[in-house]
Amino acid sequence: MGTINNLSLTNTSVNPVAVTLYRVPSGGSPAASNTILAAFSLSAGQTYVPPQAIGLQLDAGMTLQAMAATGAAVTLAGGVYETSGS
Repeated sequence: MGTINNLSLTNTSVNPVAVTLYRVPSGGSPAASNTILAAFSLSAGQTYVPPQAIGLQLDAGMTLQAMAATGAAVTLAGGVYETSGS
């Protein structure tokens, strides 16, 4: 299991970009049921730290996936540390 300890989204373009984050179960796909940030509008040049992602636990095989309305316009950076299940 892993726990997200930092995460940021940065819009590197000159236009606003909508970003959606998903906590996807092993073998699953991004869907409304696993959305943790829905169509958040990042202003041009804005960096945003989504509070709902900090401390989020990912079980084995789970992924954190992001979708930006404009390809290659958003940079995602973060870190995860390994935790036990207890």
